[in-house]
Amino acid sequence: MDKVFIYKDHKAIIICPKCDKSKTVDVSEHVHTQEAVKLKHPCGCGYVYNVLLERRNRYRKILDVPGRYTHFITGRQLSEGSMTVKEITRAGLGLKVDGDEMEKFNRGDTLFVEFHLDDESRSLIRKEATIKMIRGPYIGAEFSSVDLYDRALGIYMFK
Repeated sequence: MDKVFIYKDHKAIIICPKCDKSKTVDVSEHVHTQEAVKLKHPCGCGYVYNVLLERRNRYRKILDVPGRYTHFITGRQLSEGSMTVKEITRAGLGLKVDGDEMEKFNRGDTLFVEFHLDDESRSLIRKEATIKMIRGPYIGAEFSSVDLYDRALGIYMFK
């Protein structure tokens, strides 16, 4: 089941997985629903499919790519190591750190991350991020600056 992102105007763009036709749909009646919302959508081509409405602030893309991090605290390098990027948005990423390094990380610490996207050109992403959340082996980090002109990441997010 495909996820569909809800935009600020309470509209969602639904793309048929069979014919690739897109349709903008008003989903305002579902915006404040607490439960997951699944919609059955009939396409003009005759194909009927289900979509799941995504209410997050930013579109997230799930991935599973290896990378490297350098960990800084107050500007001083503490450690470096390998990681796996599990999800990404234009504003940040979710990652898992390989090994027994988790006890070294705290909210507010800085990471410099480097990894290749799983797109055709294996685009290199190098960014500084601040740790916002730690849950078990999972770290949520926000990019220190959101570069709206990061062409590789922008194209990747909307493909």
